[in-house]
Amino acid sequence: MEVIEGLNEKQAEAVLYFGSPLLVLAGAGSGKTKVITHKIIFLIKELEIPLDRILAITFTNKAASEMKERVKNYLGLEEEPQWISTFHSFCVKVLRSEAESIGYSRDFIIYDEEDSKKAIKDVVKELNLNSDLYKPERVKHIFSNIKQSLDDTVLEFYSFTMPHLPEIYKKYEEHLAFSNAMDFDDLLINVVKLFNQNPDILKRWQNRFDYILVDEYQDTNKVQHQILKLLVGDRDCITVVGDPQQCIYTWRGANPENILEFEKDFPGTKIIKLERNYRSTEKILSIANKVISGSKGRWKEKILKLWTDRKGGEDIYLIRLDTDKHESGFIGKMIKKIISDEGYSYRDFAVLIRMSYVSRNIEEAFINLKIPYQIVGGVKFFERAEVKDILAYLRFALLPKDTQAFKRIINLPSRGIGDKTIEKIRSFYERDWLQALEDSYNHLSPKIRMRVQEFLEIIETVRKYGNEKPSQMAKYVFDAINYEEYLVSKYPKDYEDRIANVNELFNALKEVERSGKSLLEFLEESSLSQAQDSIQEENSVKIMTVHASKGLEFPVVFIAGLEEGIFPSGRSFEDIEQMEEERRLFYVAITRAKEKLFLTYSKYRAGYGSHYNETKPSRFLQDIKDDLKIISTQRAVRKRSDKVNTTVSSDDLKVGQAVKHDIFGKGVITKIDGNKAVVIFEKVGEKTIRKDFLKI
Repeated sequence: MEVIEGLNEKQAEAVLYFGSPLLVLAGAGSGKTKVITHKIIFLIKELEIPLDRILAITFTNKAASEMKERVKNYLGLEEEPQWISTFHSFCVKVLRSEAESIGYSRDFIIYDEEDSKKAIKDVVKELNLNSDLYKPERVKHIFSNIKQSLDDTVLEFYSFTMPHLPEIYKKYEEHLAFSNAMDFDDLLINVVKLFNQNPDILKRWQNRFDYILVDEYQDTNKVQHQILKLLVGDRDCITVVGDPQQCIYTWRGANPENILEFEKDFPGTKIIKLERNYRSTEKILSIANKVISGSKGRWKEKILKLWTDRKGGEDIYLIRLDTDKHESGFIGKMIKKIISDEGYSYRDFAVLIRMSYVSRNIEEAFINLKIPYQIVGGVKFFERAEVKDILAYLRFALLPKDTQAFKRIINLPSRGIGDKTIEKIRSFYERDWLQALEDSYNHLSPKIRMRVQEFLEIIETVRKYGNEKPSQMAKYVFDAINYEEYLVSKYPKDYEDRIANVNELFNALKEVERSGKSLLEFLEESSLSQAQDSIQEENSVKIMTVHASKGLEFPVVFIAGLEEGIFPSGRSFEDIEQMEEERRLFYVAITRAKEKLFLTYSKYRAGYGSHYNETKPSRFLQDIKDDLKIISTQRAVRKRSDKVNTTVSSDDLKVGQAVKHDIFGKGVITKIDGNKAVVIFEKVGEKTIRKDFLKI
């Protein structure tokens, strides 16, 4: 059968099985995307199910695009498959057609993370609350947890330490409703609400699809799992693929129970394991298997043992450097040596880090060595201030209810319109901000009226031509508001890069015009963009966090900063479940490597001022040390000012003593209880820490 040609026995079994719900446990590099793609093709070619009646969901835009391209090429299609998408994109499609049933208009606005944080900041200011206690990043994370839990009591739990949280939450939801906006979490929970409250709509969407496939199932949260249960109903029309060993997103809502107990929610489930790896050498897989075999509890039930036909492979090196500067220099020099000796290109290398701050020294070393690099997972293109500024003009012209877009642009560049004027304008609000501006016009000062008139003329022009000519309208806004002059004055050090980003936005909007997409679709896609979407196919080394590397692979991988407190994170020391996730994260990092793998750590890492802190190698290295070629450099820390902070004996610590911690920084001991100390840290407040992690 042509559709299963090139598949191994287990992959073919997964493609051909339809007798009940199917759970495919697919290890790293085992060809899980291939299985989903071939199953889609089998459904179409052999079972004669139309492509538009098959729903395939994955977690990143990059993975969805790859799957679309494979299916499109195999079937010889001219257009991209409509129903291969991410969870959020699927939910947007549902809500664009059904939103009125839950009180929204179909042209609802999608608030990205920055929009949501700004709305929360506005609410905290409006309620006159402590902005240090109710930081937007922290509050937004809590709101996501509340929404993803599908449990109202979670809000009560957080309220014990943040008593005004229910008030902020209520106001934030009112802000969203006022702007006809949904945040990322709302896109999911509103689909659950829609289906639960409207059985006829649920039935229509159940009948819309004959088969459903889901990738990366270990990353689903409770809401996504609920959406799938509702869509499947009492049918057997679902295949999910996942790897519990790569569950690394519980901190943002991923619920491991979804895959660990899939059989309970979908009775009669068949399990097929894909353990043959096509990516890495035998030596790389050997240490990966050893790392993950240390998993505890229920994870052991579904651990996969990866194997490969690629016997042997190159030795894996563990290199201990004296300082983090030496570590970064070593990585850079080794990359240049491998390229010179073996003919690799810069694009073949990735440097993986657990904490983003570790990248600073690596970047400095690469700049000094003239190594081209790209930071992956930093500020996303569509979250850059200059890109958001221009897009906010287009957004507001198209969707004048958008409060965050309005507040962003009404005084950008400065028009002398401050908070008091905005409040006056708001007092006239009935339908949207354009109407409020027009109705408040005669109540504003002559100077402000002139500025508002100029603003309204710009918006009116964009409203008229925005959908047909978005790139021209973006350029029009750029010129009309003298945006280049604004960038030069506000960002004198990097205005050229920012102007280049705006030019890239113009190019992206030209693509929109050529593709026939609407401006609204483009704004939707830009809101849902992800870190991996920004990876450029250029000849450069990729520096990224391990989280950002998920789903990627590279011929040569360096895993840097393998020290206690960094990898594993210091936050996991007192939490068994978090430590288990750190172990899985290390497993993910190892399995990104195809041919060569280097593990590095430094004996001393720079702390506050000119001090160096003595480190301990990561505990995970103990599991694999017999499989590694270990190299230790012998240089000393030479600068007199580079004083070394060493760990101290437990008996030497006293109440009132000043101490330091690799993650939490400086603090003072307030209580000692056995092998633990209660410390008040300058930046993060009170923590209970094991004494052997404290330094003087």
